[in-house]
Amino acid sequence: MIKKIIKTMTKKAKLLLITLFLDVCVFIYLTMHHYSVKTGIGGSSICSISSKLNCDAAALSSYSELFHIPVAVLGAVFHLVLFFFVLFLSLGWAESSTYIKKTIRIQLIASAAVSLVMAAISLVLVKVACPFCLVTYVLSLVNLALGWNLITTSPKDTFEISGYFGEYKSHLYGLITIPVVAWLVAGMISNHYRLDEMRKYVPEKLAIWKASAEFAFDLNLGISNNVMNPKFTLVEYADFKCPHCRDASKSIGLFLNAHPDILFVFKPFPLDGSCNPSLTQKSDGSRCELAAIALCSEKLASKGLEVTHWLFENQEKFYSIDPKTLYPEIQEKYGLDTKALDDCVRSAETYESLKKSGEEGTRAGVEGTPTIYLNGKKLPWGHVPEVLSQAVQ
Repeated sequence: MIKKIIKTMTKKAKLLLITLFLDVCVFIYLTMHHYSVKTGIGGSSICSISSKLNCDAAALSSYSELFHIPVAVLGAVFHLVLFFFVLFLSLGWAESSTYIKKTIRIQLIASAAVSLVMAAISLVLVKVACPFCLVTYVLSLVNLALGWNLITTSPKDTFEISGYFGEYKSHLYGLITIPVVAWLVAGMISNHYRLDEMRKYVPEKLAIWKASAEFAFDLNLGISNNVMNPKFTLVEYADFKCPHCRDASKSIGLFLNAHPDILFVFKPFPLDGSCNPSLTQKSDGSRCELAAIALCSEKLASKGLEVTHWLFENQEKFYSIDPKTLYPEIQEKYGLDTKALDDCVRSAETYESLKKSGEEGTRAGVEGTPTIYLNGKKLPWGHVPEVLSQAVQ
């Protein structure tokens, strides 16, 4: 029966349903991406192509949420409701009245209008474009073009706004469910990631940061992204076997992708007295060797930050193998000569740099890893994107 009804649907009706379904799918992806960026648990995004085509920047923007409801969630629910309105009308499951046609037209116009506004905000205020967001903007215009001629009304059809509060109140209920469902969905996801609980502590962390003493760091000591004329300077002390530092590497990486105007300096702080004079207890030296690999990758091939992220991504390997066994893989992936890397890692010069980094960290007040500083001041929870975002705003 349904197959017969579908066959009677026009091509435009089928195309409209397909484009609306695609819209919902893209918004679901953007929702997943939004929360992965907000929580710092995500990796590199397929829609973060460059500094100007960057979904991460869009997700970290203050315009990405409305009353703590992600715009992506609102978009997904809105277009899902619109999809079902069109589906029910096309299949004959809803009365083909002027009211449902007006409702669908209003939704199509609203979707296109909001898309134009969001595109303007993205390009003028945020100054970046989110590729997948652009897809939804285009789809909204396509939906409007397909639906405008498809959802036609006759001049003889009567329409009064009071009808939405009477016989056709189900249409009004459908529209009201959009913000309600979006609020519930956003709340459930936020509770899952404990975002609401985290947000309660953000003002406190920012107040501590503002009141902290400023420390003058040697920005040439460590590994830098070499941003010229930066608006902010972000310094991180970390240890390559520290699980929290691995998580911080992901979240800070996402944040930096969204803010290419921030100077970032990574400073090794191995939790091993073998190379860090700030610590009395010595370990097996592997933490020192991993830090040396990062420094030497920068010195030999300017690949320090790339290797730093790779070392954190492969952190679990270091608990069971000698870091030296990774040299061939590093050579293949980053073009570093194995012998040159080994000589640099074991050189007195490299260990002197590690020593200076540890001593500087102690003077700056590093008590554990990771420790983050923004513009010379210690920033509690500085590895959390929400804290970093509000601090730079």
